[in-house]
Amino acid sequence: MPNSRRTHSEPVVRGAQSIERAAQVLRVLAQHHVSGVSLQTLTDVTGLDRTTTYRIVSALVEVGLSVRDPQTKLYRLGVESMALGSVSMQAPPLVEQCRPMMKQLARQTAEHVFLVVRSGDYSHCLHIEEGETPSPEFGRNRDRMRLLGMGIPSIALLAELPDEEISAHYARHTIEYGHRNLDEARLRRWVMQTRELGYAQVAAQGLSGVGISFAMGSCATAAIGIVTVSAKMPRGRGAALAALAREQLASVVHPSRSSTQSLVPGNAGRPTDV
Repeated sequence: MPNSRRTHSEPVVRGAQSIERAAQVLRVLAQHHVSGVSLQTLTDVTGLDRTTTYRIVSALVEVGLSVRDPQTKLYRLGVESMALGSVSMQAPPLVEQCRPMMKQLARQTAEHVFLVVRSGDYSHCLHIEEGETPSPEFGRNRDRMRLLGMGIPSIALLAELPDEEISAHYARHTIEYGHRNLDEARLRRWVMQTRELGYAQVAAQGLSGVGISFAMGSCATAAIGIVTVSAKMPRGRGAALAALAREQLASVVHPSRSSTQSLVPGNAGRPTDV
């Protein structure tokens, strides 16, 4: 009888293990999606043996979750992975995860709370919880895409990038930043201040706020922003709001991988949008 029970359970264990290993490979593919990743790197990072890694990634290619470049032999995420992510954005799981925390922040601060995610060179506002005073202007930011660095939580996202990526990012969008009177030197000052102080505090166009970035899953980044009118942001309140946001975030998400958020003091130059 014991042998019978063990035999019955083994396929379930093996099946669960196969899914866990496939998820491991998918995470590494996502982390190296832009540059592509070799079979050897997949093997080294996952800790799986080469044969197992090859079988898993080949199966992922077969179902469209991965694709292999025939010339470089590097693997990336496939169209099916893109399709799954696209469908999830119709009802973003991150919004459901963060909504209770955002409601709590909005009640505690009486201010508007924004949730944004990085999407390539842009930030995408997924959700807004209104503060004490409704604002149609703030509401128009929902579902809006803006360049990284345009907006309080978006600056926090920009500060997460390595220096060389920030340079490449700016080079791709020099004209767009120019229209906002933002040069690379100013963006870099913001990033340096970000990494020193750990949260975004922006004053522009009569509005002020703070932003905190955090890790979304294994390979993406999101941010929370708390925004109000400048008259309601006396000295010291920004730090208090940032501490409150960190406390709430800790209950639902992990800290960002580099634990850097951004600060943009009012006297260091101002972004056009907040």
